[in-house]
Amino acid sequence: MATPRLARPPTCLDCLRRLARPTTSSSHLSLAFPSLTQTRGVKTTKAEEEDLQGIPVRLLRDIQGFGRKHAIIRVKPGRMRNFWFPKSLAEYMTRQRFQELGLTASAIGVRDRTFGMKLQLEEEGDGTTVFAEDGPLGTRKSKKDTLTLPPQETLALLQTLLPATLTFARKPIATPPPTTPRSPSLAANASTSASISAEPTPAPTATSEPPPSVAIFGSVSTGDVLATVKEYLLEADPSQGGRVALEAESVTILGLDAGDDRVKRLGSFEVLISAGRDLEPVRREVKVVAEE
Repeated sequence: MATPRLARPPTCLDCLRRLARPTTSSSHLSLAFPSLTQTRGVKTTKAEEEDLQGIPVRLLRDIQGFGRKHAIIRVKPGRMRNFWFPKSLAEYMTRQRFQELGLTASAIGVRDRTFGMKLQLEEEGDGTTVFAEDGPLGTRKSKKDTLTLPPQETLALLQTLLPATLTFARKPIATPPPTTPRSPSLAANASTSASISAEPTPAPTATSEPPPSVAIFGSVSTGDVLATVKEYLLEADPSQGGRVALEAESVTILGLDAGDDRVKRLGSFEVLISAGRDLEPVRREVKVVAEE
């Protein structure tokens, strides 16, 4: 049936708005068709982007800050390779493992960052919501102070739980082997004296110069060291390791070249980890080895 034509165009502003208004409200439309709702301007946080990256794994135990047992989430390969898999905390979810469990890729969930760390809340008579661990009015602590450990307890965790050596694997930059200069007067198929010499190569003496340092792809920064330290503490003590308050400024790498703030070659370096301004820093070794 054809739409009835108006006798004359409306001139009232309210009439124009009524005619332009859709028959179905936007709220009803968003409920019926969620995929049609606009998401323009909605930005995801860095943490949300990290939770959607990595490799799928299946938790074999409840892990604080990640999720319950049997949950399938994505994590960084280094976390799985260096911590979870050696301690049987999680298993790799390969295509074959998905088939064995009768699951598909849709079973991959998102990390629950609040798992095991939610605080109980209570309300005062005036309607103000405070943390249950807080004291009376005037002596309350902020959420950050309630979650983080004091510097003395952080120092104790670093001294008892942190291993003596923190190992980082990096791919070395291959350097061409030294070549013997060849005389232009020799024929192309002629052998040099170095290649036909029967004398063995003399062993290096005590006065020989040390071999040059091997450069690596991807340096080791103080942020990398800090992330590894937090990983060790969290794995060793899930209840307290996640409450350690350390920043990149708390880590100092010694033995670097002048002007460098990160390790750019293979070798061993001493690192200082400070838990507080007036506390003695913890000394550990950072070893950068060739990636196999």
